[in-house]
Amino acid sequence: MTPAKRIVGTTLLSLLLSTTALAQDLGGGEPVLVSAGSIDYDDAAGIVTASGGVELAQGPRILLADSVRFSERTNIVVASGNVSILEATGEVIFADYVELSDGMKQGFVDQIRVLLSDNSRLAGAQGERVNGRFTRLEQAVYSPCALCEENPSRPPLWQIRAARVTHDQESRDVYYRDAVLEIGGIPVAYTPFFAHPDPTVERRTGFLSPGGGVSSDLGTFARIYYFFDIAPDKDFTLEVTPSTEDGLLLGGEYRQRFASGSLMLTGSATYTDREREIGTLVETEKEFRGHIFGNGRFEIDDRWRWGFDVARVTDDTHLLRYDYSEDDLLTTRLFAERFEGRSYASINVYDFQDLRPNNPEEEPFVIPLAGYSALGEPGETLGGRWSLDASMLSLIRDGGTDTRRLSAEAGWRRDFVAPIGLVSTLSAGVRSDAYWVSDFSPTGEVESGSDRTDIRLFPQAQLTTSLPLARQTGRVQQLIEPIVALTLAPDADNDGDLPNEDSQDVEFDHTNLFLPSRFPGVDRLEGGQRLTYGVRAGLFGFGGGSSTLFLGQSYRLQRQNDFPEGSGLENKVSDWVGRIELTPSPWLDLSYSFRLDSETFAQRRHDAFGVFGPPEFRVSGSYLYLDRMTLESGTASQDREELTLGVNSAFSRYWSAGVSHRRDLAEDGGPISTGLVLTYQDECLTFQLIGERDFTRRTGIDTGDRVFFRLTLKNLGAFLSPSLSGDVFQQSEQ
Repeated sequence: MTPAKRIVGTTLLSLLLSTTALAQDLGGGEPVLVSAGSIDYDDAAGIVTASGGVELAQGPRILLADSVRFSERTNIVVASGNVSILEATGEVIFADYVELSDGMKQGFVDQIRVLLSDNSRLAGAQGERVNGRFTRLEQAVYSPCALCEENPSRPPLWQIRAARVTHDQESRDVYYRDAVLEIGGIPVAYTPFFAHPDPTVERRTGFLSPGGGVSSDLGTFARIYYFFDIAPDKDFTLEVTPSTEDGLLLGGEYRQRFASGSLMLTGSATYTDREREIGTLVETEKEFRGHIFGNGRFEIDDRWRWGFDVARVTDDTHLLRYDYSEDDLLTTRLFAERFEGRSYASINVYDFQDLRPNNPEEEPFVIPLAGYSALGEPGETLGGRWSLDASMLSLIRDGGTDTRRLSAEAGWRRDFVAPIGLVSTLSAGVRSDAYWVSDFSPTGEVESGSDRTDIRLFPQAQLTTSLPLARQTGRVQQLIEPIVALTLAPDADNDGDLPNEDSQDVEFDHTNLFLPSRFPGVDRLEGGQRLTYGVRAGLFGFGGGSSTLFLGQSYRLQRQNDFPEGSGLENKVSDWVGRIELTPSPWLDLSYSFRLDSETFAQRRHDAFGVFGPPEFRVSGSYLYLDRMTLESGTASQDREELTLGVNSAFSRYWSAGVSHRRDLAEDGGPISTGLVLTYQDECLTFQLIGERDFTRRTGIDTGDRVFFRLTLKNLGAFLSPSLSGDVFQQSEQ
């Protein structure tokens, strides 16, 4: 009997076995690196035994164990004691006892545990390795959830328990037989067969999580999605929505990436009933309904790019009915733009679709809107910098005024800081506009076939001076800064001979008090001379808290009535505008913007927003008040008031709840919407219970309540419960 040869007394022994039976068995001759505390070799039995922190490495696969034994006669590797196998895909197999053969491609594993690449876990009583591709587990469980730190023996938040689980590493799928979904250890769903991709799969052709419900608009409906992975640079998602009321709707989304840009198109189509209001009657007839959304962005070279946005729908309510969008004004655009240094140029074509009910205004077709802007080097021109802005606009209407406008403005600006701390800004500019207008009358009546041209030149200069005064008291920095601006310009020619396309909605507040023109566009100019004054004050804590106040007003040296009644700028002395912001700590954030009458200090506009409380109980709210004098040029019959309140509470590590309510406080107003959301979220599960009530009424859209829940399981997808809405839910309350 030949005694075994033992190699001891070393902590690291590396043997390169490129021609031995072990190397052949573990990978067809690929070298194997063996590291161990000691190795025994029995010549007679043909057994190599390694012990003491054994590591076998062959290619990307690594095996660790307390002891490894290899038999030359049976070509079997047996590993025992804290066995772990690291695969090339990133997953790790743990076991107490493993038998492997054929280059670790075949084997048996006792008490197997698998850690996948995203920290998901598989565990089974027994397992086997087949053809180096399949890992099969008997009486197994799968879960991406972390175990409880205090009691690891407790079941995870959710898991799938199955008679057999097979992980196919080549197709990258996980298959289940006789699978039961358990949440909190309680069985909630069973299926005889189930499969999902493993964590290494980023995208693949197949069904996505479906949706559905019961609605007073659609009846009983389902939303089924199928994803086509066409190529690495393109994909398509098909939507199929059958319903008892509208029949079948087909939709889809196509996406593609190019070397120089990207493209996305979405849309839907159905042939079903549509309700129309004709006087006091509502008629219903079948017709085609659908929509198309899309956008594209494409690089031409280092400076130029072009793109488009498309948004069109067949009718006013299709998007709301199928929950695609709540937008009430759709914009389609084609554009090209250029970037270089301090200059920018663009050309755009716009088409608008107005979905607002009973809106008589015709939206224009814009072809084109072109612009160019450039800035000079700081300090290169009389110590300041020059600017140039130019634009071209053409608005076309089928039955209204057509407007073409060429505009250009050259400007200059310089900043000064005096030794005493006085900060001044001097700016000057000259603006020129040329108009060509068709079918326009200053009285508002369209004069068909009439053309009008006009050219205007408008210079303006402004000097703004402020003196910031600051001091420190303890850990608080105090600031007070008076600001004065003098604006000089000739009287503007706003006599109504030119259309007003972009300067109709004047919103006077603290943000535009010191602007050279308080009109939002360029069709109306603010001329004359005026003095604008205000004060900015604040307290700033070193810990991050702050409180600021701004208050200002302007005084025009001559009377001018170009601003509409109720704007706050129609008199020589403007209304007072201001803003207060209080953020003393992370649990309190308040802001209040206001506009007060210059003579009576009557409230004209209030806009308040606040958030109060820690995450455990946070209250938020907003309040908007518009005096009737500010609405519809002072002809509105009543004030506008709107209040929104919300309460949110993250009352535990994983649980949060929120409730919101929006209300019209006008005399004939009432509730607008109410919502309630209960959320649970951790590392592997998100659950939301959502309740909504919508009080807005539209033709073809039922209003009422909707209650549903959304469940998202990591690696499995999101599940949307059937929702009860509209009349269906109202009946269930009775």
